[in-house]
Amino acid sequence: MNLLVVSILLNVTYLFAAEEVSLEGDLLLYLPFVFLDGPVLCFAAHAISDRKFSPWKVTAHLMPFLLAIIFYVLRCVYPVWFDAPWIRASHFTIKTLFLLFYALYILFFNHGNGAGAYKPQQKLVQLLAFLALICAMIFIIFTYNNIFYGDNRNGVPVGSLIYVILFIMVFLVFRYTINSFVSIGTGENGTEMEDKEEVKRYQKSTLSEALLDSYEQKLYALMIRQMIFLNAELSLQSLAKELRIPKHHLTQVLSVRVGENFYHYVNRFRIDYACKLINKSVVDLTLEELAYKSGFNSKTSFNRYFKKQVGCTPSEYRNL
Repeated sequence: MNLLVVSILLNVTYLFAAEEVSLEGDLLLYLPFVFLDGPVLCFAAHAISDRKFSPWKVTAHLMPFLLAIIFYVLRCVYPVWFDAPWIRASHFTIKTLFLLFYALYILFFNHGNGAGAYKPQQKLVQLLAFLALICAMIFIIFTYNNIFYGDNRNGVPVGSLIYVILFIMVFLVFRYTINSFVSIGTGENGTEMEDKEEVKRYQKSTLSEALLDSYEQKLYALMIRQMIFLNAELSLQSLAKELRIPKHHLTQVLSVRVGENFYHYVNRFRIDYACKLINKSVVDLTLEELAYKSGFNSKTSFNRYFKKQVGCTPSEYRNL
């Protein structure tokens, strides 16, 4: 996703610089960055889904972008060679189909890992792919009018529409990044305070011991069998919904039977899972990868809970 932002910013920067020097319109239309946006978004989708590309697959996905760069350089150096209308039509057909293919693939054929550990990232990538699909549709509907007739008869500012969408994509990635940093300091502490209030309020509840036993067993089964703790967006409310019990009943189970608040309970399972990943992993995972795979939203909270539970940092544990 960071590479996608870099690609979009390079595209926009080049566009503004080219307009300042009154560069030929065709040279702007032949910009190769569209051939990079699709592959890097696909790389992000695969990384989130725990699937990795081999080096030759990465090369294959990036080859159209490299060829587009060569084509663009040749178009700048030898413009007469590429003046034929069929070359323009072919270039835009390939560009449109290329972006359309990646957008449709990510939206309909690229499935997540099923555990929900990367749900926020999956939503972001899906939204970015949807915006890329809109860009492709704009190319199909409007741009060919300009190619075959030489002007925009509908009076629609095609370039402006596309660059507005690109800026929206950049904004979404930046917003997600900022929210991730903000949630490090506020999200968990705020929820823990809410949990404490719930404990005080329902500590004297008249729930029967049998019902509490049933709730506790269902909760443990949900953690062990379905590993719902891998969902980075898991909250007290969503966990109660999964158990089909009132929120305050779940709070009482955690307080009376488990002796922990929501975050301490869930993160205990996450740290245990992280330890298993470290012990079983053939290739060393980065701390960020370990955090996300274990259900944490940030490396900082992962390190804090890991050291609190295990007594050492993840790096120290790996070297034991």
